[in-house]
Amino acid sequence: MKLNDLLEKYLKKNTNKKAMMNLVIVLLIGVLLILIGNITNTLKSDRIKSADKTVVEVASNNVSVNSNSVGYEEKIKKDLTDTLSMIEGVGKVQVMIYFDGGSEFVIAYNVNDSVKKTEEKDNQGGTRIINENVNNHNTVIVNESGGSKPFITKQINPSIGGVIVVAEGAEKPEIKERIQNAVKTVLNIPPHKVSVFPMEKR
Repeated sequence: MKLNDLLEKYLKKNTNKKAMMNLVIVLLIGVLLILIGNITNTLKSDRIKSADKTVVEVASNNVSVNSNSVGYEEKIKKDLTDTLSMIEGVGKVQVMIYFDGGSEFVIAYNVNDSVKKTEEKDNQGGTRIINENVNNHNTVIVNESGGSKPFITKQINPSIGGVIVVAEGAEKPEIKERIQNAVKTVLNIPPHKVSVFPMEKR
């Protein structure tokens, strides 16, 4: 049986006003449900579109820092040893540097913040305003050497906690002072973080 046949049969049986009102109410409820479904689908698709504006690979913030940190520390140590050994009267030198922590990296993020304002009106004349904030912060990924890694905008090297210098010429007070002045100048650290000792004679 078709819907039209059912409707005609129902209208012939129930010609009074109450039956007509029930039918109109059922039809209005059906139309209202269809409209609500369309509004919900529209809001969902708008959300999906705004979320798809930024397409960037997301990576973990746990970046391996050991290799770069060790490279930096070894370079500072080697440069300082080479420089001190060139000072007249210093002789053979060994240097130990204490670093506070390791290198830190500042990773670039692709930021896509958006605000969506939706205004809904109901049948009784009321208005509802919905503000939706969408915050997307994704790590920027670069392809390098056959692999991908986060894009680093800045490297913060560890601060120097202290320096010990052992030198052959450090038994002479003037050489010891030269070594201490050179270390505090080149590393930009206060004198109390620099200790200079004479090397053991063999």
